[in-house]
Amino acid sequence: MRIEARTSCRIQKARTALVLDHPFFGSLLFRLKDCECRSIQTMATDGVSLYYNPDFVETLNAATLAGTLAHEVMHPALHHHVRRSGRDPKRWNMACDYAINPLLVDAGLNLPEGVLLDNRFRGMSAEQIYSLLDSEASQDSGSEDEEGESEGERPNADQPPAGEANEPSAPMTEGGIGQVLDAPASDKETPTIEEQIREWNIAVNQATTIAKHAGKVPAGLNRTLEGAAEAAVDWRELLRRHWSDTIPADYSWMRLNRRHLWTGLYLPGVVREGVGEVAIAVDCSGSVSARQLRLFEAEVRSILEGQRPERVYVLYFDAMVHKVETYEAGERIDLNPVGGGGTEFGPCFGWLDDRGIRPQTLVFLTDLYGSFPPSAPSYPVLWASTGSQKAPFGEVIPMQAA
Repeated sequence: MRIEARTSCRIQKARTALVLDHPFFGSLLFRLKDCECRSIQTMATDGVSLYYNPDFVETLNAATLAGTLAHEVMHPALHHHVRRSGRDPKRWNMACDYAINPLLVDAGLNLPEGVLLDNRFRGMSAEQIYSLLDSEASQDSGSEDEEGESEGERPNADQPPAGEANEPSAPMTEGGIGQVLDAPASDKETPTIEEQIREWNIAVNQATTIAKHAGKVPAGLNRTLEGAAEAAVDWRELLRRHWSDTIPADYSWMRLNRRHLWTGLYLPGVVREGVGEVAIAVDCSGSVSARQLRLFEAEVRSILEGQRPERVYVLYFDAMVHKVETYEAGERIDLNPVGGGGTEFGPCFGWLDDRGIRPQTLVFLTDLYGSFPPSAPSYPVLWASTGSQKAPFGEVIPMQAA
């Protein structure tokens, strides 16, 4: 029997074994179509196909092959293939592996030697792990040279491996057993990203039900799925959503609601006017990293370009307001923090009250470690939080994974 045929047969047997012994993983695997690909040193998936190198498969015994297949299918089950969002492919692949492997080990599955396992990452989402790995790499400038090439790197990130003649090179990260590839672009045969996410959500729910009936639900599964669901909602989306809710809106028949036109129902559309004044308060106590500051700055610029505020006040504070910069309509906003003491949020509200300023929205960038005023203001408050604390009022947008 040729190695290709033997490998395909072994994969099918491993799938069957997983369905019987680990039905959650086994049932999910039927969503992926097998695709032999010798440019992949181990295995890879983009949420549609399972790419495998037959030479690698032949190095695995039956139990380890089953565990490796379970590892691969957990990437799309946790939406790793659609959550990279511009992050470094190498580090993202490592973060995803660190998030998945503890669940597989706890479920009693065998994995190849040297896989990425670290107890300090238990219970974390891939985004949280990535952020830690990124911080550690920044502190040790030589660490990236020592990490070597990544199994997650792809010279052409928009196209999955298709044929041996034109397959991209995909070297393997040390300790890794496979790649998580970005989801393929939609076309006549491939559904949109939103449809792929919805289909995987349905598949995960069905797999969970099957596993429950068999009495074989993996330990920690619910916690892992809940963490992935939270992380899948990007902070940028939350910031835009909550911020847009603070904009005055009215209804007009001059702009029909397109959402209902297909039903033959004609309803007035929402018309949002430009806002008046907006305030942004930046915590200067040292809790916000330079990377988070720049990401927040870029997103704020993008939001304000669409809102057309008359004026923007930027307050730099810790236990007091150190500096205030005022931007008129259309001016580019650049955030330059000063200060570095303890944190009190009250002075920001006091500064606005003393000048009779009632902003359309007050947005804080902070870790939420500090003292709050005794009562909420009369205007909306958003907290873009780099920590895990709660606020007594306003909406909190978690930025921990940024």
